[in-house]
Amino acid sequence: MARRFKVTPDTYDEVTRLLAPLAVAVSLRKGEYLQRIGVVAASVHWLHSGVARTGFITETGNEVTLHFLTDGETAAAHDDLLRARDDEPALNFVVAETAVHGYRLDWLEISKLAHSNGLLRDYYLKVSERGIIDQSRRRYQSASPAQGRLSAFRREYPGLEQRISQKVVASFLGITPQYMSQLLRNQT
Repeated sequence: MARRFKVTPDTYDEVTRLLAPLAVAVSLRKGEYLQRIGVVAASVHWLHSGVARTGFITETGNEVTLHFLTDGETAAAHDDLLRARDDEPALNFVVAETAVHGYRLDWLEISKLAHSNGLLRDYYLKVSERGIIDQSRRRYQSASPAQGRLSAFRREYPGLEQRISQKVVASFLGITPQYMSQLLRNQT
């Protein structure tokens, strides 16, 4: 993670040490929510193991998957955490796609700590920058044909396809499960 966020291993270790007192161990079963739509976002989850998925529901009731979080990553919808500052409800969900084990950290406590600690504030900036880059990359990929989006998914999330349902992969790709089946049949 230090390399991904372009921080030194020492910085990553120090941030971990600073946040450790805020961490509460959690275990969730597949299908349990880490964050619900319509509820003010209050937590960030660090995943020790498992897969979580972030998404939203369109006005027509379609579920859209935005991205996946796996072992060693933090699970939250950052835009919902920012909305929480004004007590606005979450527009996104975060759900356990497999059994998840990790830690829950209170967002307000993290924010207070970051306000008073320059190192944590700088780390948060690096994480936010990485999130913007990742979001932009996914937006560009979404303009590709479905086969290209599937290839990009496999590059971004190696091995994840075997851990989650085909329906969820289709949701991420913006295609129907039926079309997903067709794509997979055409590959063989």
